[in-house]
Amino acid sequence: MPQVYGEILEALRPHLGARAEAVLEEGLKRLGKRPAELTPEDGALLLKGLAFRELQARLAPEEARRVVEGVLSRLGSGGGGLEALEEGLKRFGLYVDWPEVGRLRALVNRLRQGPDPRLLAEGRELLEALEERLEEALLRQTQDLAHLEEALERVRHLGGPKVRRLESLLDTVRRAHAEGILAQAEVERARGLALELRKLLESSAVQAPTLPEILFETGEALPEAGPREAPNDVFLTVEEASELEGELVVDLEALPEEATKRIQALEVAEERRRLEELLARHAPLLERTTVSPLLAEVEALLEAGTPAGDRLRALEEALKEAEGNLRAERRARLIQLGEALRTLPLPEEAKAPLEGVLRLAEETLAEGGYPDLSSLEEELRRLEAEARRRAQEAKRLLEEKEALLRELAERGEAFSPLLGELRALAEEALPEGLPRIRARYAELLKAQGEEAALKAKLAEAEGELEALLPEAEALGLGEAVAEARGLLGEGRLPDLGALRARLEEAKAEARQGALRQLAELQVLAERFRGFGGEGVLRAIEEEKGKPLPDPAPIARTLQALRRRLEAKREELFTRLTAFFQTEARLEGLGSETARRLKPLLPVLQAGRERLSRLGPKGLLRLEKALAEAEALLKELEREQEAARAVLREIRGADLEALLGVFDQETAPEDLAPLRLPGVEVLGYLEDPLPLPKASLLALRQALDHLDRALGQSRGPAVVLLGQKALVLAPKGRRALVALLDKASLSAFLLELTP
Repeated sequence: MPQVYGEILEALRPHLGARAEAVLEEGLKRLGKRPAELTPEDGALLLKGLAFRELQARLAPEEARRVVEGVLSRLGSGGGGLEALEEGLKRFGLYVDWPEVGRLRALVNRLRQGPDPRLLAEGRELLEALEERLEEALLRQTQDLAHLEEALERVRHLGGPKVRRLESLLDTVRRAHAEGILAQAEVERARGLALELRKLLESSAVQAPTLPEILFETGEALPEAGPREAPNDVFLTVEEASELEGELVVDLEALPEEATKRIQALEVAEERRRLEELLARHAPLLERTTVSPLLAEVEALLEAGTPAGDRLRALEEALKEAEGNLRAERRARLIQLGEALRTLPLPEEAKAPLEGVLRLAEETLAEGGYPDLSSLEEELRRLEAEARRRAQEAKRLLEEKEALLRELAERGEAFSPLLGELRALAEEALPEGLPRIRARYAELLKAQGEEAALKAKLAEAEGELEALLPEAEALGLGEAVAEARGLLGEGRLPDLGALRARLEEAKAEARQGALRQLAELQVLAERFRGFGGEGVLRAIEEEKGKPLPDPAPIARTLQALRRRLEAKREELFTRLTAFFQTEARLEGLGSETARRLKPLLPVLQAGRERLSRLGPKGLLRLEKALAEAEALLKELEREQEAARAVLREIRGADLEALLGVFDQETAPEDLAPLRLPGVEVLGYLEDPLPLPKASLLALRQALDHLDRALGQSRGPAVVLLGQKALVLAPKGRRALVALLDKASLSAFLLELTP
């Protein structure tokens, strides 16, 4: 068995069992390699992707990571070292507006100065989160591409610079998407153009007989508009409008109600998508007082099917302002934390770790990230408590010294040497000197026959020690208590004040360690928003408020969420497999339902390919698209069954009669939807028409010859004749002929080719 493949399989089998081989086979399939061709780099990719996800569903996070890192070290791959972080930064460095990228850049800069296992582990977590975010964003970009492809097909016949620009933008997005790169700016510009062109098209498709032209608002007055119009109001056909540069706004008051509703539906759909992008990009800002009321207003408008327009733009501005304010607040708070740390009465070596973390937070903010200040503030509080403990300990020692001085002074001449030694003891020597003097004092008491006084002191100390025992054992200081008991057994007085100080210090360290674990779990819970992570985040905040937080229940909850995520992944895989099997049987069925289903297919196909790499948000997006597609597929199945039922009712003779109906010279019911305003001549080539039939026949013959030469089957052919348009189109077994005004061409073609 090949070395790399065998090494990985041997390491995974104890934890995954028979599933280990299935995971590796899936990985090999994606890499397009056989086991013998697997390199250490390929192995690292599999371990950090599929294998790590599978291990996380069955093991504790740290244990899963240890398994993966152990195999990586045996394979000789740095897998999770600085080189891997630098490589990840090269890949994600394009997305400068992602806060995680700013944090990763700051971490890499710090790690270049020297190794730090904790920062390295955080960097690996960040890379994993960025991978999930990119996969989810690429799935969303697939959805945008499908939408834009459909929009382009609808508006392509308009021509003009706007359509050409849309085609160019779409080509750019396709190339970027094929390379696994997000083209966010190009997608936004393309969607804006597509919406504008769709609105123009919808407005032209419903022209009233008395309104041969549609009113648009533009910043430029056309010369031909003449003095009859206001400078900013001009009458244009949709084809002329598509030729203009700049944004055109349809005057809805000039359109029938149905057209207005359709255009508003387009605007609402696009605004919902924009709002979804804003919510994903600015999640930390949504609860701010300048944002939340506007957000509620926009959501209410869109829910009612009303375009939000200015309110959505106001929300975007509010989010930008809130982002600037948040950065300014964190920058100011970092300055405050730095000043508080500088003035803290502690040795420099005790403050050095927090100073390093503060500098890293400042660099994170400068790089565009959002540093977590809660952990910094908690660490500062710990140091402040440490400073207070030291001050209190120094005060306690001084008070104990004064009390012991008074007691020794009352004991007589035998205790005078000890009294003098205690008086000479400097303040900085009290922690070590007092216990020594206290022990000699106990020996003197015993030597002077004052056992009763000694016993009273020992009994008092034992009572205090018993009171401290439960807390000491809970904090892992049982050995210190046992040592104090041993001193009591020897008739010596233990330093209970020092033991109390150790307990306070251990309690602070335990709290700080628990808070660090909660901070790590919080980062993971953020990735599970929408998938049960909200409840975990609330539980984390509650746990932080306790004197000694317990991260274990939070970790178990997140472990359950991971298992649920893997179950959802398996469920979606099963549903997608069933969906595509059914869809393959219905392929080619032409209907409005099939047209609505078509843009969802590439999204589901991409989702199936990326299924193992998608995080919670990506899986939820995929599930939403799949649910929509499944509903359409069921409708398509019903349509197919209805069509089959009709076919079963038709017998051979009836079918021949039905075909004869279609061959009749006149079929007015077929042409009724095409009798639009501006259509002067409409009929079949075989009909008697007020047009030169010989020229039309010659034109059809030329087009047929062109079809054969190109190996294509044509659709409608349009010949522009001044302000008129001649259309020659195949319709069933016959050739349709129409002569119409150029202004009605868009609407006519829409009806002709739905």
